[in-house]
Amino acid sequence: MVRKFCLALAVAASALAIAGAAWADFTILVPSSAEGDGLRAAAADYSKMKGTKVEIVQAPYANVFEQAANAGATKSGVFDIILMDDPWIPFFAENGHLEDLTPYFKNAGMEGPDDDFLSKSLAICRNPYNTGPYVCLPYVGNAQMFFYDPIKFKEAGVETPKTWDDVLKASKALTEAGGGRYFGYVFRGGQGNPVVADFMPIFWSYGADLFNADRSKVTIDTPEGAAAMKTFMALRDVSPKGVESYNANEVGTALAAGTAASSINWPDWVATFEDPSQSRMVGKISHSPIPAGTKPGSSEIGHWTMGIMTASKNKQEAFDFMIWATSPEQIKISAERGNPPVRTSTFTDPELTKQEQFRHYPVLMEAIQASTPRPRHPKWPEIENAFGIELSKAVAGTITPEEALKNSQAAVEEITGLK
Repeated sequence: MVRKFCLALAVAASALAIAGAAWADFTILVPSSAEGDGLRAAAADYSKMKGTKVEIVQAPYANVFEQAANAGATKSGVFDIILMDDPWIPFFAENGHLEDLTPYFKNAGMEGPDDDFLSKSLAICRNPYNTGPYVCLPYVGNAQMFFYDPIKFKEAGVETPKTWDDVLKASKALTEAGGGRYFGYVFRGGQGNPVVADFMPIFWSYGADLFNADRSKVTIDTPEGAAAMKTFMALRDVSPKGVESYNANEVGTALAAGTAASSINWPDWVATFEDPSQSRMVGKISHSPIPAGTKPGSSEIGHWTMGIMTASKNKQEAFDFMIWATSPEQIKISAERGNPPVRTSTFTDPELTKQEQFRHYPVLMEAIQASTPRPRHPKWPEIENAFGIELSKAVAGTITPEEALKNSQAAVEEITGLK
């Protein structure tokens, strides 16, 4: 019923978009977020420079997916470009909703994107991953980092957390000393995307994954998965009560208020932590790559990418805009507006790196290059939701960790038909 209601909203929103886009040279669908605001600002600059009419349609995160999926299924052509979260790429590409960019590069005398883009940023824009044709271009370079209070960690006997054992050692000591007012760790435990996003880096760091290499078998309920779950439950025990309902705001608030010492988090929170009007921890939070388990740590990559819809009637105009918007000059401007970059030249630009708000760039660049994409499966949104429901139940203590893994295995097998 909820999905039908969301689809009905998507249809209605698409109809409104059609009415608003009739006068535009091309139309872009973006999320109602900092990432969408950044591209909206870029589109305004482009319109002013080129005299081109660009329509921006903004929608909440989930509704961007619904609206774009509906537009692709109906071949309405209402959107020319979609700014999409990278795990959506297999759904849109494998359902034929995204244009192959190869002929557009050839017509422009290019073999493909230039090598100033980070290799991991480009890999997610190809379908199949890192081997197929380009179906989008990277725009916002998100990847998780480990955020921590180095003073508190040092007090707890850990200089720089290299492993999850280090994190647990410090977090246990800090939580015990905090007496219910201060905690060593905090994470997103809410059902669906929140808990999955915070669990996956731990899952990978113990050698676990949702599927085997050729995506022919679900591999959640494994010894590696059990080891990751053991660490995740130990982190729950040193986190605030009620984390099973936490989302990004609750985690960010705890770090900014100085009531939690560490967390996995996304780079867009750096600006909040460095803003004295929102944070008590200005200049006090450090960043490091994801800690290791039995394997090296790996961030979840979460880039926002631009792709052209196959039903677009303005494909060349859309491609020209995408090339301009992802150029070195524009990616630097996007970074100055608050969006993490996707180019080496921006990450290493001395004009940026000397500024306090960009001091995390070396770590973020390393995190992107050591990142792992979420499983490249066209049914990822369903998979993530099912997995996230079971993980959140385990965090809440309504089922055991063992049951969560077993239930998740069965649910994903049912969704994918891999029984």
